[in-house]
Amino acid sequence: MEIRADGVHNIHLENEKETLLITLYAKALDYHSKHSILNDKKSAELVNAIDYDFEKLNRFPNGNLMVVRAKQFDTWLADFLQIHPNATVLNLGCGLDTRVSRINPSSNVSWFDVDYPEVIKIRKQFYSNRDGYEMIASSVTEEGWLEKIPSDKPVMIIAEGLLEYFTVEEVKTLLNRLTNHFVHGQIAFDVMNSFAIESGKESLKEVIGAEHRWAVDDTNEVDQLNGKMKKIADLSIFESTFISQLPLKYRFIYALMYRISNFRNMRFITKRCT
Repeated sequence: MEIRADGVHNIHLENEKETLLITLYAKALDYHSKHSILNDKKSAELVNAIDYDFEKLNRFPNGNLMVVRAKQFDTWLADFLQIHPNATVLNLGCGLDTRVSRINPSSNVSWFDVDYPEVIKIRKQFYSNRDGYEMIASSVTEEGWLEKIPSDKPVMIIAEGLLEYFTVEEVKTLLNRLTNHFVHGQIAFDVMNSFAIESGKESLKEVIGAEHRWAVDDTNEVDQLNGKMKKIADLSIFESTFISQLPLKYRFIYALMYRISNFRNMRFITKRCT
């Protein structure tokens, strides 16, 4: 896929929509580091092409963990496509994520990136279409957009850094709609506990104006939201194998954080539709 990053682009986003720039910036910084995990050159090019005060995002210190999260989800997705080469991929709350470029699936894969209309409008300034790839301009919580997605193929759904901005009822409704639409597939998402949400609340509100709403202190709570899904993976972000690729000082810090339950319970979850 060609990603156009020429010239300088002015963008204006508010609240949770603006958080897409946090993850984009984290991936760009990772690309310029000596220990790059994603090696995401496209994200670095996008940051250079956007007229925005990225320096203010340095107040969010966990960019490394965002990169680890992205790599973990990339790996789960690549594994799924190895088994299901003609699958559907649904990337919810895609922002300016370059996952479709990083994975570079064959044209047999039907890939859909979904986000708010104002986000997709910006995304189309940078991303060109390719066979099997489509951008859908809609809030994930709205009805209607899902009917555009074929339901006859295995689906891999990615919700990276998304569900924590929803209420628990919105999460439950979304999961029910997905399992009612698709016959077979998997969903990968991350959750934050109350401690993590509370500790980052002021910075997120002050810098971006966004707010996390869904806290998960026990992942068994997630299992109660939808009876059609079976959990196949549930790991702390600090248990990801990609933590080992970070510089030594971060590995040391995260090893200490893993010993503290309040930090340890920031988790990735993969579920299979049964």
